[in-house]
Amino acid sequence: MTLKKSLSMLLLAAGTLALGACASQKARYIDSNGPETVVSLNKVDIQDFQSATEALVADMLTWDAFAGAKKPVVALSRVVNDTTNNFDTALLTNQVQEAILKSRKAIISMSMSVDRNDDSVRQDVAALGGTETVVPDLTLIGKISEVTARADSMRQVSYVFSMRLVEAKTGNVVWMDSKTITKQGEKNSVGW
Repeated sequence: MTLKKSLSMLLLAAGTLALGACASQKARYIDSNGPETVVSLNKVDIQDFQSATEALVADMLTWDAFAGAKKPVVALSRVVNDTTNNFDTALLTNQVQEAILKSRKAIISMSMSVDRNDDSVRQDVAALGGTETVVPDLTLIGKISEVTARADSMRQVSYVFSMRLVEAKTGNVVWMDSKTITKQGEKNSVGW
């Protein structure tokens, strides 16, 4: 076998291996919090919602209003999406409500929450005179902002998840915090 022919066969074999490595993987289940999740530079990912929610709610629940014997009634106000992404903010509000309820330190009120339209049975009962509207003690307001930067081919995007807890009667802000999630790279990747 000549050197030219051996080199050609070697290149052909290397090309075949490279194409095989580029072949798509079969769909499979992964852990939503695990290291195999897709990290998108240009959008808020599910793990971003989870990380922000866990940090913010954990800090919020250390506030004095959640320490007493009486559980405060919390209504969720709107969450503003101030990013270039189009996503359903209910992904965040649902996780926040779930975390608050699982803490057993507060009650979520649907009577004045932004999601009140989801509770059609309660609205029907109220229309028939079965219940009065519960006025919440606190309202929770949120905002997601985006800050981007670029250096040559390297891109960086930071998503800032901010929340404020406001006394409904006074309008006083009694707690606020933010969680910043920053991603950097040249393209989307797997793992975080």
